[in-house]
Amino acid sequence: MDKLNRMAVFATVVAEGSLAGAARRLGMTPSAVSQHMRSLEKALGVPLLHRSTRRLALTEAGAAFYPGCEAMLQQAQQAEQRLAELRDTLVGELRIATPVGIGGRSLAEALAPLLQAHPKLTLRVLADDRIVDMIEQRVDIALRANRQLADANMIAHPLTAWPMVLCAAPRYLSQHGVPEKPQDLVQHRWISSGYSGAHLDLLHQSGQQVKLRLAEGQIVSESMNVMRAFTRAGLGISVQPLYEIGDELQRGELLLLLPEWRPAPLRLHALTLERTMPEKSRQALRYLRDYFRRNGEKGLASGGDDVFN
Repeated sequence: MDKLNRMAVFATVVAEGSLAGAARRLGMTPSAVSQHMRSLEKALGVPLLHRSTRRLALTEAGAAFYPGCEAMLQQAQQAEQRLAELRDTLVGELRIATPVGIGGRSLAEALAPLLQAHPKLTLRVLADDRIVDMIEQRVDIALRANRQLADANMIAHPLTAWPMVLCAAPRYLSQHGVPEKPQDLVQHRWISSGYSGAHLDLLHQSGQQVKLRLAEGQIVSESMNVMRAFTRAGLGISVQPLYEIGDELQRGELLLLLPEWRPAPLRLHALTLERTMPEKSRQALRYLRDYFRRNGEKGLASGGDDVFN
């Protein structure tokens, strides 16, 4: 590494035409520059410069050696410029890992304005309901729910808390009856997530809490979209984000159950590996926060303040 530094000093001396000029450009003293040159020539075993009180001239060896040193210095400068662009401007590829359900409409609506404003920024979405290795996949931002938070080496940026509700299809309720109290849920069929298992905690709008142990679900999936599809098909009850099923509720494909009782809200986070992020990640995180804050407020308005307690 010392030799590479001295090669850079040599290239600067030649470009500036003097030791003093190179010293000014490099922020060094002329004596330090001279010492670098002597050390480089000693290591190479040949003189590189003819020195006089008035000027410097390349030796034959110096003339042969200089083009490679100059190219090395230019490549290093170009690499630094590219790195500065990636750090300070919105160019290059932004990699976001997300659950499938969030990677559709929500992510598109959140980041479309950012991508439209910065055409040199590209987006790669890794939509997978399994947890993606952020380091292996070079992920800049990972969207994860509270049940999927990873180790302490990651920085969690809260985005929103979605009200969660109990719901079922009219077809299922006509066959199995409508539960009138939380304890009735124990007798019903469930479409459950791979995270929640067979337990359900409910909070009443009055503050009362109930903990239920449910029968193992006939259908279990880590995907909220899959759970919702089987719920619409009339195969059981599931817990869903209120914001995500608004259309199904309006069309009557799903019905709310025990609306005065709510499961714990689904808290969504954006995970990053470092607090110091390139500009593209900082801006994407800002757009995500703004979007989910707005839509979280919509869900809160329709779901009641108690879901965030």
